[in-house]
Amino acid sequence: MDSKSPTTTGNELEQLDPMIKTAETSSVKCSDRFSPVVVFAHGSGAPSTSDWMIRWRNLLATALNAVEVVTFDYPYIHGARKAAPKAETLVGFHSDIVRKVAAKYPEHPLILAGKSLGSRVSCMVAAEKDIVASAVVCLGYTLKGRTGVIHDAPLLQLTVPVMFVQGSNDVHCSLQLLEVVMSKLKALNALHVIQNGDHSFQISEKNLKCGMTREKTEECAAAAVAEFVSQITSETVINGPRDTTRLFLRASPKFILPQHVSRKETLTAGGDQNSQRIESHQPKVKKISSAKQKPTQNARKRKSERILKNKLKKCVYVKDGRGSTVDNPLNLD
Repeated sequence: MDSKSPTTTGNELEQLDPMIKTAETSSVKCSDRFSPVVVFAHGSGAPSTSDWMIRWRNLLATALNAVEVVTFDYPYIHGARKAAPKAETLVGFHSDIVRKVAAKYPEHPLILAGKSLGSRVSCMVAAEKDIVASAVVCLGYTLKGRTGVIHDAPLLQLTVPVMFVQGSNDVHCSLQLLEVVMSKLKALNALHVIQNGDHSFQISEKNLKCGMTREKTEECAAAAVAEFVSQITSETVINGPRDTTRLFLRASPKFILPQHVSRKETLTAGGDQNSQRIESHQPKVKKISSAKQKPTQNARKRKSERILKNKLKKCVYVKDGRGSTVDNPLNLD
């Protein structure tokens, strides 16, 4: 295929919407039918023209062998008041961009990627009925808002595979909290952690490992995303059932059952091996009898004798020849 074709398509997209921008490196990519097209949304504080977005746009284009990586700006970013609105209000605009891109590349897997706020909106867009996404990639997902609200609802409604790239020092998404949310997801999910990275994957010089740089850590993260996407969009996955064990990072705990699924149904579908793993997740409940058992006559007698004996063991005091007191316990034996 002519290498200029993706560039021409990118220009057409830009003509449709002036806020759409395409990756510079995508023009040299081959475009077989497994090459994905990526719609990449920016975070709340910086537009698609920021250094971070440009760097990651090109990282994704190279690592994913993408036919195109399309970025755009939410309307508020160019307004007088640049504070981000609620994520729900951005879904309509974001969805329109995705539909335009999907219409240009109908035969290619559609990947929705986003930074921070953009990743949350991407999850909401992936849940739209008329949008068929192959996967969602969340770069620095904001799980905990500034007011302490947990933004897990967009994740819990996902049915397409999702991957998280998170810094271990991200104040907006602790790994412990993310692990809890990931265990509840219906969709396949994977996690790549950038050690000592913050919300934007920044790593201080003292925390960088020997021989590592920030560029190398981000390239490793992009390679992990590429491996995840390739497993989701491979020919064996498209033409056959998904083998979730191939997810090299981690799949969600498939053996934690929803409340509406009975254990009998699971045994029929999964066999004894699965049932053992299911039982390991079930909390052990201690049975407590509702009625008090009445003590027998012998038990009451033994209790009375025990109380009497303890009383008699108490010390008694007698005067010695010099007027002081000493302990003389009674010998009951």
